[in-house]
Amino acid sequence: MNACSRILDPQYDALNSATAYSDRQRKAGGRISAYLQLRTDEARAAFATVPSARLARTDEAVDAIVSVLLHGEFNHQAKGRVSHLLPEVRRRIGVHAARGTPIQLFMSYNGGYHATTQPDLTEPLDFAASTAELLFLHMVARLKSRLLAVYPPGMTYHVVLNNGVAHYVNDIPVERTEGYARDLSAMIAALGGARDVSVLVQSRLGDFAQRMHGEAIPPAPSIEPGMHRNIERFLGRPCSDAEARLRLGRYAPAEAAWWQELSAIIAAADGVRLLQVASPDFLSFRPFPGGATRAQTGQIGFRLLDGKVVPAMITTRIRETQEVLPVPVRWPLAKVMADG
Repeated sequence: MNACSRILDPQYDALNSATAYSDRQRKAGGRISAYLQLRTDEARAAFATVPSARLARTDEAVDAIVSVLLHGEFNHQAKGRVSHLLPEVRRRIGVHAARGTPIQLFMSYNGGYHATTQPDLTEPLDFAASTAELLFLHMVARLKSRLLAVYPPGMTYHVVLNNGVAHYVNDIPVERTEGYARDLSAMIAALGGARDVSVLVQSRLGDFAQRMHGEAIPPAPSIEPGMHRNIERFLGRPCSDAEARLRLGRYAPAEAAWWQELSAIIAAADGVRLLQVASPDFLSFRPFPGGATRAQTGQIGFRLLDGKVVPAMITTRIRETQEVLPVPVRWPLAKVMADG
C-alpha cells in the first residue's frame, strides 16, 4: 500500500462485515483500530490524572502554565508570532493562579457539524461526533495531564460551538447541531472528561438569527470560484452565484456579532481563547496530533508512514487529487460507552 499517495478512510464497526474488503484493507483497518483504541485509552488515563505538584507562587505557576500552552505538542505557531499576546494571557491566567482556581480555556471548535468531503456534493453534511472529536479530546486530555503536573487546580476547557452562526449563515438546522453537541458531551463523559471539559453551545444563549434580524447586510459584490465551492461544501449542496454571495456577505458580520458576545463571556471568566488555525490574535491548539487545520473542513483519515498511523484530513481537494481508500475499522468508543 503506497502510503504517500493514499489516505485511508475509516469505515466503522466494519471489521466483521460482509463488505468485500481486500486483505490489505482489512490489515490497514486493524492497525487504525489499534491506534484509535490506544488514543482512547490514553485519553481516559489522562483525564483520570491527579495533581502531581504543589501549588506554586503565582508568578511561577503562570510561567509554568504558559510554557505548557506554548509547547509544540499543543501550539503550532512560532512562539515569537504570539509573543505580543502573552501579557494579557499571563494577566488572565494570573487571576486564577492567585486564587488557586482552574484556568479557563475557550476553544472555538466548529458550528456543530462537518462539511461534505465529496467533490460532487453527494455526501451529506456530517452531524456525528466521531474520529475528529475523539482525537481532539485526546489532545485536551493530554493538556490536562501536562497542566496538572505544574498547576494542581488544572483547567476548565470550554469547547465552543458557533451553531447559531451556522444557522444564520447557512440555514443549518439547530436541532441537528444541538444533537451533535449532545453526542460530543456524551463522548466527553465516556472518556472521563466531564469534570474538566464543557460544551458551550451558541444556540443555548438565545436566538442568534433573531439578534441579526433587521441588519442590512448586502451580498458580497463578487466571489471567487474557490470560495463559492467552499460555501457549497458547508451548505452540503450546490448553490447559485447569487446565493453564494448572499451567504458570504452574512459571514463576517455574523462572526463579528458572535465574537462580541463570546468575548464578553471569556473576559468575565478571565479566560483565554484558543483557535485551531494560526492567528496573530489568539493562541493556537492542535485539533488532532500533529494537526494545524480546522477539523470541521472535512473528516479525519489516516496515512501509514514508516510503519506509523498518522492522522490526515480528508477534504474535497484531497479526494480530487489523491486516492482515498475505505478500510474497515472498529469504533473504540463502543467499549468505552459500554464500560460507562
